[in-house]
Amino acid sequence: MSRYTYLITGANRGIGFEMVRQLLAEGNHDVLAVVRSSATANPLKALVDESKSSKIVEFDVTERHSIKNAVKHLKEKGVDKIDVLINCAGAMHELVPMEALEDSEFERLLRINVVGPNSVISEFLPLLKQGSRKVVVNISSGLGSISMNTGYNSGGYNVSKAALNMLTKQYAVEKAASGFTFIALDPGWVQTDMGGKSAPLTPTESVGAILSTISKLAQKDNGKYMTRFGETLPF
Repeated sequence: MSRYTYLITGANRGIGFEMVRQLLAEGNHDVLAVVRSSATANPLKALVDESKSSKIVEFDVTERHSIKNAVKHLKEKGVDKIDVLINCAGAMHELVPMEALEDSEFERLLRINVVGPNSVISEFLPLLKQGSRKVVVNISSGLGSISMNTGYNSGGYNVSKAALNMLTKQYAVEKAASGFTFIALDPGWVQTDMGGKSAPLTPTESVGAILSTISKLAQKDNGKYMTRFGETLPF
Protein backbone atom coordinates (compact mmCIF):
# COMPACT_ATOMS: atom_id res chain seq x y z
CA MET A 1 0.00 0.00 0.00
CA SER A 2 1.25 3.46 -0.91
CA ARG A 3 2.10 5.87 1.86
CA TYR A 4 0.35 9.25 1.71
CA THR A 5 0.39 12.46 3.71
CA TYR A 6 -3.02 13.67 4.91
CA LEU A 7 -3.80 17.15 6.25
CA ILE A 8 -7.05 17.18 8.26
CA THR A 9 -8.62 20.31 9.72
CA GLY A 10 -11.02 20.11 12.66
CA ALA A 11 -9.01 17.18 14.04
CA ASN A 12 -9.68 17.92 17.70
CA ARG A 13 -13.09 16.25 17.82
CA GLY A 14 -15.88 14.47 15.98
CA ILE A 15 -15.34 13.31 12.42
CA GLY A 16 -11.91 14.94 12.12
CA PHE A 17 -10.62 13.22 15.25
CA GLU A 18 -11.96 9.86 14.08
CA MET A 19 -10.27 10.31 10.70
CA VAL A 20 -6.94 10.82 12.42
CA ARG A 21 -7.55 7.80 14.65
CA GLN A 22 -8.41 5.45 11.81
CA LEU A 23 -5.61 6.61 9.52
CA LEU A 24 -3.03 6.21 12.27
CA ALA A 25 -4.46 2.79 13.13
CA GLU A 26 -3.79 1.71 9.54
CA GLY A 27 -0.14 2.60 10.10
CA ASN A 28 0.53 3.39 6.44
CA HIS A 29 0.10 7.15 6.32
CA ASP A 30 1.50 10.39 7.70
CA VAL A 31 -1.15 12.62 9.28
CA LEU A 32 -1.01 16.36 9.90
CA ALA A 33 -3.82 16.94 12.42
CA VAL A 34 -4.95 20.57 12.50
CA VAL A 35 -6.29 22.22 15.65
CA ARG A 36 -6.73 25.83 16.75
CA SER A 37 -4.84 25.15 19.97
CA SER A 38 -2.94 22.05 21.06
CA ALA A 39 -3.58 23.07 24.68
CA THR A 40 -7.11 21.65 24.40
CA ALA A 41 -6.20 18.62 22.29
CA ASN A 42 -4.92 16.10 24.83
CA PRO A 43 -6.76 13.04 23.40
CA LEU A 44 -5.42 13.94 19.95
CA LYS A 45 -1.92 14.41 21.35
CA ALA A 46 -2.07 10.92 22.83
CA LEU A 47 -2.89 9.52 19.39
CA VAL A 48 -0.33 11.49 17.43
CA ASP A 49 2.48 11.01 19.96
CA GLU A 50 2.40 7.29 19.18
CA SER A 51 3.23 8.01 15.53
CA LYS A 52 6.72 9.32 14.75
CA SER A 53 5.70 10.42 11.25
CA SER A 54 2.61 12.42 12.20
CA LYS A 55 2.16 15.72 14.02
CA ILE A 56 -0.31 18.25 15.35
CA VAL A 57 -0.47 21.50 13.40
CA GLU A 58 -1.86 24.67 14.97
CA PHE A 59 -3.79 27.28 13.01
CA ASP A 60 -7.21 28.92 12.87
CA VAL A 61 -8.98 28.36 9.55
CA THR A 62 -10.52 31.84 9.84
CA GLU A 63 -7.14 33.59 10.13
CA ARG A 64 -5.17 33.59 6.89
CA HIS A 65 -1.94 34.74 8.52
CA SER A 66 -1.97 31.78 10.93
CA ILE A 67 -2.41 29.40 7.99
CA LYS A 68 0.52 31.03 6.19
CA ASN A 69 2.68 30.65 9.29
CA ALA A 70 1.72 26.98 9.61
CA VAL A 71 2.70 26.29 6.01
CA LYS A 72 6.05 28.00 6.55
CA HIS A 73 6.65 26.05 9.76
CA LEU A 74 5.80 22.71 8.11
CA LYS A 75 8.21 23.39 5.25
CA GLU A 76 10.94 24.24 7.76
CA LYS A 77 10.24 20.89 9.47
CA GLY A 78 10.75 19.03 6.20
CA VAL A 79 7.16 18.56 5.01
CA ASP A 80 7.51 18.84 1.23
CA LYS A 81 4.13 17.56 -0.01
CA ILE A 82 0.53 16.80 0.91
CA ASP A 83 -1.39 14.11 -0.93
CA VAL A 84 -4.86 14.52 0.57
CA LEU A 85 -6.36 17.62 2.19
CA ILE A 86 -9.60 17.12 4.14
CA ASN A 87 -11.40 20.29 5.20
CA CYS A 88 -13.38 18.99 8.16
CA ALA A 89 -13.57 22.05 10.43
CA GLY A 90 -17.09 23.46 10.51
CA ALA A 91 -19.77 25.16 12.59
CA MET A 92 -23.53 24.96 13.15
CA HIS A 93 -26.01 27.39 14.71
CA GLU A 94 -29.13 27.25 16.84
CA LEU A 95 -32.07 25.91 14.82
CA VAL A 96 -34.07 29.01 13.89
CA PRO A 97 -35.78 30.28 10.71
CA MET A 98 -33.58 32.39 8.45
CA GLU A 99 -35.29 35.64 9.47
CA ALA A 100 -34.30 34.99 13.09
CA LEU A 101 -30.64 34.33 12.33
CA GLU A 102 -28.47 37.24 13.47
CA ASP A 103 -26.19 38.75 10.83
CA SER A 104 -23.16 38.22 13.05
CA GLU A 105 -23.96 34.53 13.42
CA PHE A 106 -24.57 34.11 9.69
CA GLU A 107 -21.25 35.79 8.94
CA ARG A 108 -19.50 33.51 11.46
CA LEU A 109 -20.88 30.42 9.70
CA LEU A 110 -19.80 31.63 6.28
CA ARG A 111 -16.37 32.53 7.64
CA ILE A 112 -15.79 29.07 9.12
CA ASN A 113 -17.63 26.89 6.60
CA VAL A 114 -16.72 28.63 3.34
CA VAL A 115 -14.02 31.30 3.62
CA GLY A 116 -11.94 29.09 5.92
CA PRO A 117 -11.75 26.11 3.55
CA ASN A 118 -10.87 28.46 0.70
CA SER A 119 -8.03 29.96 2.73
CA VAL A 120 -6.70 26.52 3.65
CA ILE A 121 -6.84 25.27 0.07
CA SER A 122 -5.23 28.42 -1.28
CA GLU A 123 -2.30 28.41 1.15
CA PHE A 124 -1.64 24.68 0.88
CA LEU A 125 -1.88 24.46 -2.91
CA PRO A 126 1.92 24.57 -3.40
CA LEU A 127 2.35 21.51 -1.15
CA LEU A 128 -0.65 19.77 -2.75
CA LYS A 129 0.90 20.28 -6.18
CA GLN A 130 3.89 18.24 -4.99
CA GLY A 131 1.66 15.37 -3.83
CA SER A 132 1.07 12.23 -5.84
CA ARG A 133 -2.73 12.23 -5.37
CA LYS A 134 -3.68 15.94 -5.35
CA VAL A 135 -7.00 15.21 -3.64
CA VAL A 136 -9.05 17.81 -1.76
CA VAL A 137 -12.15 16.72 0.17
CA ASN A 138 -14.49 19.37 1.56
CA ILE A 139 -16.76 17.87 4.21
CA SER A 140 -20.19 19.15 3.28
CA SER A 141 -23.68 17.92 4.20
CA GLY A 142 -26.82 16.64 2.55
CA LEU A 143 -28.37 19.85 3.88
CA GLY A 144 -26.21 21.73 1.38
CA SER A 145 -28.15 20.31 -1.57
CA ILE A 146 -30.37 22.99 -3.12
CA SER A 147 -32.52 20.48 -4.98
CA MET A 148 -33.12 18.35 -1.87
CA ASN A 149 -33.92 21.28 0.47
CA THR A 150 -36.91 20.48 2.70
CA GLY A 151 -36.84 23.70 4.73
CA TYR A 152 -35.08 22.29 7.81
CA ASN A 153 -34.41 25.13 10.30
CA SER A 154 -30.65 25.22 9.92
CA GLY A 155 -30.86 27.72 7.08
CA GLY A 156 -27.58 29.52 7.68
CA TYR A 157 -25.74 26.21 7.86
CA ASN A 158 -27.53 24.94 4.74
CA VAL A 159 -26.58 28.06 2.80
CA SER A 160 -22.96 27.80 3.94
CA LYS A 161 -22.71 24.17 2.82
CA ALA A 162 -24.30 24.97 -0.54
CA ALA A 163 -21.66 27.67 -0.92
CA LEU A 164 -18.95 25.15 0.05
CA ASN A 165 -20.25 22.85 -2.68
CA MET A 166 -19.90 25.64 -5.24
CA LEU A 167 -16.42 26.45 -3.92
CA THR A 168 -15.50 22.81 -4.48
CA LYS A 169 -16.87 22.86 -8.02
CA GLN A 170 -15.10 26.13 -8.80
CA TYR A 171 -11.73 24.71 -7.76
CA ALA A 172 -12.49 21.50 -9.65
CA VAL A 173 -13.00 23.44 -12.86
CA GLU A 174 -10.02 25.75 -12.35
CA LYS A 175 -7.56 22.98 -11.39
CA ALA A 176 -8.75 20.08 -13.56
CA ALA A 177 -5.88 20.52 -16.02
CA SER A 178 -3.38 20.33 -13.13
CA GLY A 179 -4.37 16.80 -12.12
CA PHE A 180 -6.39 17.72 -9.02
CA THR A 181 -9.48 15.97 -7.68
CA PHE A 182 -11.82 18.19 -5.66
CA ILE A 183 -14.97 16.71 -4.12
CA ALA A 184 -17.66 17.77 -1.64
CA LEU A 185 -18.69 14.91 0.63
CA ASP A 186 -21.72 14.34 2.86
CA PRO A 187 -20.64 12.27 5.90
CA GLY A 188 -24.23 11.49 6.90
CA TRP A 189 -25.92 12.43 10.17
CA VAL A 190 -23.27 11.59 12.75
CA GLN A 191 -23.20 11.44 16.55
CA THR A 192 -20.91 14.40 17.19
CA ASP A 193 -21.22 17.63 19.17
CA MET A 194 -22.75 19.13 16.03
CA GLY A 195 -24.91 16.17 15.00
CA GLY A 196 -26.22 15.34 18.45
CA LYS A 197 -26.78 12.05 20.27
CA SER A 198 -29.89 11.15 18.28
CA ALA A 199 -27.96 10.86 15.01
CA PRO A 200 -28.07 7.35 13.51
CA LEU A 201 -24.35 7.06 12.67
CA THR A 202 -21.34 6.76 14.96
CA PRO A 203 -18.16 8.58 13.93
CA THR A 204 -16.52 5.17 13.43
CA GLU A 205 -19.18 4.10 10.93
CA SER A 206 -19.19 7.35 9.01
CA VAL A 207 -15.42 7.75 8.81
CA GLY A 208 -14.83 4.12 7.85
CA ALA A 209 -16.96 4.65 4.74
CA ILE A 210 -15.47 8.10 4.04
CA LEU A 211 -11.86 6.90 4.09
CA SER A 212 -12.72 3.93 1.91
CA THR A 213 -14.28 6.30 -0.63
CA ILE A 214 -11.34 8.71 -0.48
CA SER A 215 -8.89 5.87 -1.09
CA LYS A 216 -10.65 5.13 -4.41
CA LEU A 217 -10.98 8.69 -5.71
CA ALA A 218 -9.58 9.40 -9.16
CA GLN A 219 -9.58 12.41 -11.43
CA LYS A 220 -12.82 11.21 -13.04
CA ASP A 221 -14.47 12.15 -9.72
CA ASN A 222 -13.28 15.74 -9.89
CA GLY A 223 -16.09 18.18 -9.09
CA LYS A 224 -18.51 15.62 -7.65
CA TYR A 225 -20.79 16.01 -4.65
CA MET A 226 -21.13 12.59 -3.06
CA THR A 227 -22.19 10.51 -0.09
CA ARG A 228 -19.73 8.79 2.21
CA PHE A 229 -20.15 5.72 0.01
CA GLY A 230 -19.15 7.58 -3.16
CA GLU A 231 -22.67 7.86 -4.56
CA THR A 232 -23.41 11.08 -6.46
CA LEU A 233 -25.68 13.64 -4.80
CA PRO A 234 -27.65 16.33 -6.68
CA PHE A 235 -26.46 19.89 -6.18
